[in-house]
Amino acid sequence: MEEKKIKGVAKLRYILFLMKPYWKYGKVYYIVSMVMAVLFQPFSTYLTTLMPKAAIDGVARGKTPKEIVATIGLYTLGIALIAAMQKIIMVRYTRMTQTKIDNKIRNDVNEKALFTDFKYYDNPDFFTKFMFAQEKFPDQARNVMFAFPGIVQGVVTILAMGAVMAVAGPVVLGVTLAFVLLNAVIGLPTLKPEADAHVQFTEAWRPFQYVSRLLKQKENAAELRSSGAGLKFLQAVDVSTKRYQSVYQNYTKKVLPFQLVQGILSPVQAASVLACIVIFVIDGDTTKIGLYASLTAASAALVTNLDGAFGNIQFLLQSTLHGERIAAFFEAKSEIEPIQPGKLPPPEGVYDIAFQDVSFGYDNASFGIEHLDLHILPGQRVAIVGENGAGKSTLTKLLLRLYDVTGGALLLNGINIKDYAIHDLRLHIGIAFQDVRVLAMSLRDNLTVYNDVPEEKLLAVIEKLGLEGVLEKVGGNLDTMVSREFTEDGAVLSGGEAQRVSLARLFTGQFGLLVLDEPSSALDPMAEYKLMQTILDASNTATTLMIAHRLSTVRNFDRIYHMENGKIIEGGTHDDLMAAHGKYYEMFTRQAENYQSAE
Repeated sequence: MEEKKIKGVAKLRYILFLMKPYWKYGKVYYIVSMVMAVLFQPFSTYLTTLMPKAAIDGVARGKTPKEIVATIGLYTLGIALIAAMQKIIMVRYTRMTQTKIDNKIRNDVNEKALFTDFKYYDNPDFFTKFMFAQEKFPDQARNVMFAFPGIVQGVVTILAMGAVMAVAGPVVLGVTLAFVLLNAVIGLPTLKPEADAHVQFTEAWRPFQYVSRLLKQKENAAELRSSGAGLKFLQAVDVSTKRYQSVYQNYTKKVLPFQLVQGILSPVQAASVLACIVIFVIDGDTTKIGLYASLTAASAALVTNLDGAFGNIQFLLQSTLHGERIAAFFEAKSEIEPIQPGKLPPPEGVYDIAFQDVSFGYDNASFGIEHLDLHILPGQRVAIVGENGAGKSTLTKLLLRLYDVTGGALLLNGINIKDYAIHDLRLHIGIAFQDVRVLAMSLRDNLTVYNDVPEEKLLAVIEKLGLEGVLEKVGGNLDTMVSREFTEDGAVLSGGEAQRVSLARLFTGQFGLLVLDEPSSALDPMAEYKLMQTILDASNTATTLMIAHRLSTVRNFDRIYHMENGKIIEGGTHDDLMAAHGKYYEMFTRQAENYQSAE
């Protein structure tokens, strides 16, 4: 994905970008946070600062212990009431709302990914941005949202503490402000290294996350254990860990000198403030001991809030770097997947398919389809055969408009496929892939991804496709999960059962086109033959395109085309191609010999 290079003040737009989700999903929450920041915390800090002065002054003036305790109690009651109100708002409202907004932000990321053109999945950089947005967007949006109330809270508290200190200790106020400003300036050079480190950490941990995901999936367990793949992946994690360590070491080299200076400044600041209070405020006057206590508390509160305010400002500056990387994911330009008003609805009935002088190539790959012409008549059953890498599956991706042709045109019922509302059109194209994975949903949901149908029809489909064993695994309950992704009670399906479930979806509605990309490879030849007969029986009037490696499954198709290097090199019926003694004849004869020798 190409990135726009934005520099200087213009980068502040990314702060607004990070704020949008909370303004979109939590306006009331934002207002409540501002009210809490402006009223609650500053007033609590103000009472906490004045309480020691009031108590000590009471002693100096000869008040009774009961009166002094009453004074302390009054201040404490005010502080406690504010703390209780903050806690109630936090527990009853804030946490719940934060979780809701965080989930909506994650859903925005996932929705963007879903409606981003499929071509981006060929680009590793897309996954880096995708993962960074998934992991960081909710946190960054929340932190930016809190930064502004934090700044407001800091400013209000600073003004209150500054007023307390300015009356009795202007020198103390000046010294405190000087140290805080110095500390903030010293921290500025650490902003970019910290933001860059976050991105590099995400990239360094990708292999670890991948291995963790593999180990959680039962279908990968056999391969990881029966070969050296598992150990190789563990070695990859070691490499990833070393890379993480290297990133962290480089990060510490850049920021440690500044953080050391900041660490040294802290005790020097505290000692300087204490000296100023003793020299310039008290100066031997013991009646000012109460003032000394309040100035000490005010100075500490002022430092904390100044540091917090500057920290929030620094975070906002740093967030422009995070926001820029997250925005890059959302700014990916897509031409196919976004909803586009004004497009044609999908046609009803069976489809006429025409590849007219079609050319197509993947980015950063030498393979390509060049000047391909292919016409599939309505209701015709056509098979595409050929060696791996010939371009067969690429045709299915073009028919689903996962990619757009780069030359020529792909017509559906005489109209360019680009003119149709693609998401509606895909619901009229039944697809069964070779590498199928059942979804972590119920059996019912897996069977009805195209159309919701009554339970009696689902049971009829299950019987027709020989899925009684799957129904038994779920205890006869269609709402049982066919995955253990979220529950240990889910059913685990074999590869053949998963393929049958995938094919069963094709019986839940009327399709204009069926695209079968080697959908029964996990079945033995006899079971595959019977299943294909079921799919292609007289009741199926849809135009059908079959990608096949086992040529015995397509010998009765209306037309068979042999592809090689992105081109159709021969076509005809099975008998025509066998009589021609070409590449198809060689493939079919070789497979037949293999079946005979296997027997």
